[in-house]
Amino acid sequence: MLEKRDNRRTPPGVLRQAPPRTDEKLGAIASKMFIADGKNPYYRENMAIHNLEELHQNMSYIEHHEAPWVADWLEYLGDAEVARKIRDQPSHFRDIVQERWAELKKLQG
Repeated sequence: MLEKRDNRRTPPGVLRQAPPRTDEKLGAIASKMFIADGKNPYYRENMAIHNLEELHQNMSYIEHHEAPWVADWLEYLGDAEVARKIRDQPSHFRDIVQERWAELKKLQG
């Protein structure tokens, strides 16, 4: 990580570490969401959804009243930010999941 000196607060010769980049934080979330090792799946009737990719693929089968359950599961996998968005706007949960999937998919390559 880059280090730089803050001229206003730090005496000469003392370096402070730059804050972590957002990409690194999102990369950590992406690996949790797409791999989901050791995490329990989200069950929808006879279907088990194991990660964000499978959730994205099966989104058409998930009904609007399941939004709070999806939010809880995504938070369990490690994405508290998206879970909060879904809880704030449950009627838009499909769009929120789609946006997060696209954002994290770019980081997965």
